[in-house]
Amino acid sequence: MSKSLCCYAFEALNHLLTGSHEIPLENFEKVAHSTASFPDTCPLFVTWNKHGNLRGCIGTFLDLQLAPGVKRFSITSALHDSRFPPVKKLELSSLLVSVTLLANFNPISDCLDWKVGLHGLKVSFDYNGTHYSGTFLPSVAEDENWDQLTTLYYLLKKSDLESVHKSKVLEFYTDGLQQKWLRLTRYEGVKAALDYDEYVDIREKAEAQ
Repeated sequence: MSKSLCCYAFEALNHLLTGSHEIPLENFEKVAHSTASFPDTCPLFVTWNKHGNLRGCIGTFLDLQLAPGVKRFSITSALHDSRFPPVKKLELSSLLVSVTLLANFNPISDCLDWKVGLHGLKVSFDYNGTHYSGTFLPSVAEDENWDQLTTLYYLLKKSDLESVHKSKVLEFYTDGLQQKWLRLTRYEGVKAALDYDEYVDIREKAEAQ
């Protein structure tokens, strides 16, 4: 996957927080990696980490043009993820960004019909009068060393449903899928990441373009 998109994510946040002039994606592509082989539009997520810990992650399952989409969600995930305070200028040098482009969305009727490390999951359901939804990107289960059952358990917690014990998770998904009040979708993605120092190095080269 193209690290130029990660550079552009850093560039958007850096421009907003420091007021530096903004370098276009095309300049990063000349010194990093081209996005010419990517689709013009696709769903995407931008994730920020700090010292190995999640600092923000927001994206969309709608098709967006790459450059505007990465710019929009680099800022949204850094400043408006309700789980974290907004990223500050002094944190920039401690950040690592990853951009994940998503594809191949397939509803599944068997909650184990997916592979750790290959598929992300999206769940949506109505339960006891409340709507729940959540997702894990394809890299999450592998990064956390979760098996399928553990991933499904934490996906329910991610959707804000806390009442299902881990021993009942398989039964919960199976009943929901068979009775059609629960929807589970697997999907794939390509991901690239880089830290601040690598961004600065590439930016210096891109600035000369």
